[in-house]
Amino acid sequence: MAGSGTGYRKEALVTTKELAKLGLALFVGTAIAFPAGMMVAGSQTGSDRARPAVRRDTAAMRDMFSPSVRQDPWFAERQRAGVEALERYCAQTGQSCPEARAARHALAEMDTAD
Repeated sequence: MAGSGTGYRKEALVTTKELAKLGLALFVGTAIAFPAGMMVAGSQTGSDRARPAVRRDTAAMRDMFSPSVRQDPWFAERQRAGVEALERYCAQTGQSCPEARAARHALAEMDTAD
């Protein structure tokens, strides 16, 4: 039995030389695949950059470069919609009426401040 243990040690599954070849092959494969993947991924985003910017004059989206939030049409429209919803709630349930009046007053002040 002592001889069978030494025979197993002589038959190495992977030699150091084969392991080095495998590591080199993995490195070369990665060095080729990574730039190829970047080129393929980069070609799809190039068409997105070529599109001209669409100017939206409506209040469909917020103007994030607006110098004042109060002058932003998107913000003002959302505030107006919130006040109207609060007023409808007050009319339907009789609750939150002081808040609805205060919100309408604040909205009127915001409109006159501009």
